[in-house]
Amino acid sequence: MTGLSAFPTLPGRTVGAPVDGARRLLLRDVRLHRSGPADPVEPVAAEPLDVHLDRLGPRPLGDPRLVDLLEAARLTGHGGAHVAAALRWRAVAAGAGPLTVVANGAESEPVAGKDGTLLRQRPHLVLDGLMLAAESLGAHRAVVWLHGDDDGGRRALLAALAERRWSDSRLPVEVLMGPVHYLAGESSAITRAVQGGPALPTVRRRRGDPRAPRTLVHNVETLARLALLARGHAPAGTRLLSVLGADRVVVEVEQTTTFGQLLAGLGWPAAPQAVLLGGYGGLWAPWERLSHLPVDERALRAEGLTLGAGVVLPLAAGECGLRATADLVDYLASMSARQCGPCRFGLPALADSWRALAEGRDVLGEVLDDAGAVEGRGACHHPDGATRLVASAVATFEADVAAHRAGRPCVAGGSGPSSAGWSSSLPSSAVPASTGPTPGERR
Repeated sequence: MTGLSAFPTLPGRTVGAPVDGARRLLLRDVRLHRSGPADPVEPVAAEPLDVHLDRLGPRPLGDPRLVDLLEAARLTGHGGAHVAAALRWRAVAAGAGPLTVVANGAESEPVAGKDGTLLRQRPHLVLDGLMLAAESLGAHRAVVWLHGDDDGGRRALLAALAERRWSDSRLPVEVLMGPVHYLAGESSAITRAVQGGPALPTVRRRRGDPRAPRTLVHNVETLARLALLARGHAPAGTRLLSVLGADRVVVEVEQTTTFGQLLAGLGWPAAPQAVLLGGYGGLWAPWERLSHLPVDERALRAEGLTLGAGVVLPLAAGECGLRATADLVDYLASMSARQCGPCRFGLPALADSWRALAEGRDVLGEVLDDAGAVEGRGACHHPDGATRLVASAVATFEADVAAHRAGRPCVAGGSGPSSAGWSSSLPSSAVPASTGPTPGERR
């Protein structure tokens, strides 16, 4: 990201580290390569099985009554939507068809890294959660789903599964590598893929045979938290966050930590002008609104915000928020599923009109028209992420929008620097030739 000061070497202690180390998910905070899979700059050895068991003891067997514990702990999914885990378990249990439980470690956001970091550091905690969910719900399959380029995550999982070859469950675990595509980590895309279809998302609900195959997709962080809860640990009051500055870092912080404390703890020398929460299809928030708020999902939702999948992208003073947003909308348009008109035609039109606005043309009305033609009309939720991003940018950078429309320099600083820093974090936009999973490995 252009204009951002580099984070220093991460502190020896975790930023905002909780006192009770047994409730932590990560072994340590890490600095990652700028984009792509969550490969740390300085490798961190995965926690071996014997150390995992010394720390936590053996896990209990899964039991249907575990759903009551999830409800009491108010555990929600940590993949972005934050739906109550107990609600999803009860919905799945209402069916009668064969059930597949999936641990989703395929982070769609190119700058995300919390899930890959968790898999690399504590794979046994994730596998425990997967087995607990599968046993509690009587699953027929247990799957870990990764992006096809996540070799580090795959190696960590296979090594952990080899350590567990004596196995505490008669249900084998499959590791499936999906396509390297933004949408391949979306839960409905995973559901289609593990049932033999393409890894493409859909929101269309069909009333069909109650004995049809069922799939429950949980984010790997959700399952790790389940593994701690089932052992009697109180709900961990922490958040795993992927923060992008000149470096990409993954940290675990107390939920009471404010965004101001978060960036100060990472060595941020000056206040950013705004922060993008939740990733490329997330929401912009001005710093003066965000700095005092905690990294707590309930508190943020009360303010109309969300952390989504835990991605935090600050925008430095002097950056052009409109140009940064233009790069993101371009990327989201290139990553569409191409299953419907809003994706095939609406998103490219929105990207073009927003780019024109960022370049100084008075086309705000066209932008709003294009967004209105896309919002809520796609075959999946992907177009809505782009319109949500655009709407938040219009509100957050209101003064800059007015300046661009009038042909004046940005209020933030000049005409706005090139946003090549954002572009450097965007992977290739090519749609893969195959959208189905590669063959899985069974351990």
